[in-house]
Amino acid sequence: MAEIILDNVSKRFPGGTLALRNASFTIREGEFFIVVGPSGCGKSTVLNMIAGLDTVTEGEIRVDGKVVNDVDPKDRNMAMVFQSYAIYPHMTVRENIAFPLKLAKLSKDEITRRVEQAAATLELTELLERKPRALSGGQRQRVAMGRAIVREPVAFLLDEPLSNLDAKLRVQMRTEIARIQNRLGTTMVYVTHDQTEAMTLGDRVAVLCQGEVQQIGTPRELYEQPRNLFVAGFIGSPAMNFVPAEFNGDRIMLPMAELEPPETLRDCLSTRPRQLIAGIRPEQLHDAATGGIDRRYGPTFRATVDVTEWLGADLYVHFQVKDGRTPMVARVATGSSAAEGKELELWLDARRLHLFDSETGENIGVVRG
Repeated sequence: MAEIILDNVSKRFPGGTLALRNASFTIREGEFFIVVGPSGCGKSTVLNMIAGLDTVTEGEIRVDGKVVNDVDPKDRNMAMVFQSYAIYPHMTVRENIAFPLKLAKLSKDEITRRVEQAAATLELTELLERKPRALSGGQRQRVAMGRAIVREPVAFLLDEPLSNLDAKLRVQMRTEIARIQNRLGTTMVYVTHDQTEAMTLGDRVAVLCQGEVQQIGTPRELYEQPRNLFVAGFIGSPAMNFVPAEFNGDRIMLPMAELEPPETLRDCLSTRPRQLIAGIRPEQLHDAATGGIDRRYGPTFRATVDVTEWLGADLYVHFQVKDGRTPMVARVATGSSAAEGKELELWLDARRLHLFDSETGENIGVVRG
């Protein structure tokens, strides 16, 4: 296991493109650490610099206290798993997994031991003599994982390993990767653009946008205490609703209703400008007709339903607020009678309302560390 530290790391490519700016964070020993963000945010660059495939323009990368900026990839003892399986079609599963060990000139007995141990961990024992063409996508990805595991690295680096799988298989492989990490206890750095993968897999998550680290925290911290508009909108599905808000010194005015500030925000509001942005999670909006509402904690308002999405366990209701320009979505009980084109009374549970500074985008209710 390894502790990996990025200390004010920046990466500028030839031509002047700045891919990463002053990234600083510590990946703890044995931690499942996720780097998440949209395409082009710099997350793969982070992984490549940790692996040694990209050079560091500024700052330091330290592994177990040793600066590795100038250490060759082969000498860092890290194993990468890529988006493409990158397994050899003419080799059996056994031969594919054993390949890096043969290059390292290990003994036959040691190679056999490691291959069979990895195959057992990945439930590939019955498939060892098959060729890749006889495997499913998930099995091929497990072979790629096996080839990394047998190296017994200090850290695993995974670059969007599930992107080529269908939706159902992605869910299955997510669970398998989590189990593998739990069994091995090895430091794992996992890059993805999928916030669902980040939330379900990571011990901690770093959210990147345009080459800058926006926030690092546990999945719960990112969801419940997003530091800014970007994190709030990126983390969560469906995404957080944003509506213009105004604080008049006593009440918060929203396009569809007005309310008293939640206790958690009253002190913060006294030093803020009048114009704000309110963030409302879809699950904070309830169909008032299904019961369970408490007007002490938020107002009700009426809206015309544009679209409904029934997902079995959830019912999403899409509508626009009174200004006619702000689309919103509510996650309501499946017993709701919401229907397209009909008016619906909704209750806003304001106890978990987020308010953002309209100029800086910062969440005024989150304490900066």
